[in-house]
Amino acid sequence: MAQATLWCRYSIFHTLIMGLLAMLLTACRVDDKPIGMSLLFQSAGMPVGVLRFDPDGIRGPVPGGVRGMSPRGGAQMSFMPGDNKRGMPKFVEIEWMVATEEYQKEREMLHSRNDRYSKQWMQDSDRSNERAPHYTKRIDLTPIITPELIAQVRADSQNTELKVIITFNNDDVRIEAMAEKWRRSK
Repeated sequence: MAQATLWCRYSIFHTLIMGLLAMLLTACRVDDKPIGMSLLFQSAGMPVGVLRFDPDGIRGPVPGGVRGMSPRGGAQMSFMPGDNKRGMPKFVEIEWMVATEEYQKEREMLHSRNDRYSKQWMQDSDRSNERAPHYTKRIDLTPIITPELIAQVRADSQNTELKVIITFNNDDVRIEAMAEKWRRSK
């Protein structure tokens, strides 16, 4: 019963937060012609846990655990045109932790225990997460999401979206953006 209540609270909270974050993050609205956006989180190194993704210092979408490169290991989020009225962010602050081999073994041992989600199990889980290597990086988005790129997406906004790829490689993260045709023109 407690597990079901915990899961229910978590999923409702997670859904509400994601909806709010979608509204805050992805407007891409300049000139009254909004564009769609997709975020692809992937890892080129060890699996990572994304803890924070804050565009312009405002809490953004958090995919959680990311293993491997897309399409199998990535996490993708898409946003419709006009989801946000704030416009394109100028920077993003990202915080993540790396799941080293020791961390993964410790997590396997935790998950094999019979007292899952008990108070002691949760405390042990928190301690395990604290011991994993954590990294934070602030990335300036102005040279990545340029006005020319936005203009290219807007030129065919019915069939093109802004795709932002966030690639983690253990202690580093890289962001690139492109105009991606997702639907053929009529």
